[in-house]
Amino acid sequence: MEEKKVRIHLEKHYWPDEIRARRKRNLGRILASVGLVLTFVFGWVVGSTFATGEPVEETTDFAKLEAIYQIMSEDWYFGKDVLELQTKLIDDAINGMVDGGGDIHTSYLTSEEAKQFNDSLNMGFVGIGVQYYDSNGTYIIERVFRGSPAERAGVLPGDIIFKVNGAEVTGIGSDELAAKVKGENGSIVEIDFLREGVTVSKKITRAPINNTAYGEMIDAETALLEIYTFGDTTGNEVMDILDDFETKGAKRLILDLRDNGGGYLSTLETIGSFFVEKGGILIQQEFINGTTDTSKSSGFVTVDWEKIVILVNGNTASASEVLVAALDENLENKVTIVGTLTYGKGTVQTQRPFSDQSILKYTIAQWLTPSGKKIDGIGITPDVVVELPAIMENGFEPLEEGETIAPDSVHVAIVSLQEALSFLGYDVDRQDGYYSPKSVEEFKKYQATYGTAVDGVLTQEWISRLHADVARVWHEEMDTRDTQMAKAVELIHE
Repeated sequence: MEEKKVRIHLEKHYWPDEIRARRKRNLGRILASVGLVLTFVFGWVVGSTFATGEPVEETTDFAKLEAIYQIMSEDWYFGKDVLELQTKLIDDAINGMVDGGGDIHTSYLTSEEAKQFNDSLNMGFVGIGVQYYDSNGTYIIERVFRGSPAERAGVLPGDIIFKVNGAEVTGIGSDELAAKVKGENGSIVEIDFLREGVTVSKKITRAPINNTAYGEMIDAETALLEIYTFGDTTGNEVMDILDDFETKGAKRLILDLRDNGGGYLSTLETIGSFFVEKGGILIQQEFINGTTDTSKSSGFVTVDWEKIVILVNGNTASASEVLVAALDENLENKVTIVGTLTYGKGTVQTQRPFSDQSILKYTIAQWLTPSGKKIDGIGITPDVVVELPAIMENGFEPLEEGETIAPDSVHVAIVSLQEALSFLGYDVDRQDGYYSPKSVEEFKKYQATYGTAVDGVLTQEWISRLHADVARVWHEEMDTRDTQMAKAVELIHE
């Protein structure tokens, strides 16, 4: 099978819920494959009960693999019930080999999975321009990208996607929802959202989504640059934004890299060159043979910044961490890092595509900062540590379908409940997961705001409502709630 090497990228990291889902999916694949083999072997061993075949002769490991594949595809009884059996056997075998190394950043992706991965990295698709969270089948808008069709239509963080073109979507798969929302450029999608328990209908005209960065002047000499990912178009987007800043006389910059999980190395090198003088080291890569490759700035600096404050958090990963380290070590006296410890992903991945559009995404190197420091598993500690409210740092712990939490219980989801209630202004007495009488009392007050039964029992439906309300309040009161941004503004003007 012909393969071609393509650009290296510093992979966007998986969110914890994505990692759990991926591990569960891959474990299922591995167990399924192992189960098939064990079933065959067991049937052969107990020969007196089951029919046996002739021993398979093989001279190499690959011959053995081929022989097993042939048996499973031609003679395995239950193979008749498996859709596209041969493709499934190959994919499962590849996944078993790839996942066996224990590297969560190395994976085999089918053509569909590969397209989804690269689309998410580049944000290169036709849609409405939102980021949503799957709360066990309830889809909550967490971010509306600036300048997107969704923003123009008035979609807000905290809105719950209820119906798409008249069809209810609660409980369907995330991929199925994405397929319903995406569509042809210029076409209209009608979405019903739930906002504080009230249905809000929006007709949204789909458009290409390439919003990977945003910039604005927050005062006469201070600029804000947000970079969401390091995709194909991000370098050009950032260049245009910086040119606009130069025209407007910007002297100070707040660079927001929170929740930026990384992207392409080539894009990182381009953006780094907008800040670091020519020849300055941006990244070092350490390969399997012990050699080190150094990438240097091309020197495309347009603004000589007096001061730069960089915002980071636990979801700032990979290429974002590279940029933070490059600016911090090359512009040491100008840069202050604010926020919380970064993710600590210090490895580099590349993609090898195959003729069927599937890809093997695998780790080829470890990256080092310009001064040679390792980041993998360590992260970058900010100069000024500023934490957000607990629920914004920790997120929500989902419940299993049908699971309920009654008063006088201890459960990790109660931590989410207590942190969310505290964020929303309720007087909880603790945030340690014990469902105390006071916590129950405050939760009942919250339930009463929805005009429904007040029983103090926590369910996934209530977690989804809490999540939506937290997202909405965060958006509405961001000027006072975002303590990290407030600290950045304070420091940039010192």
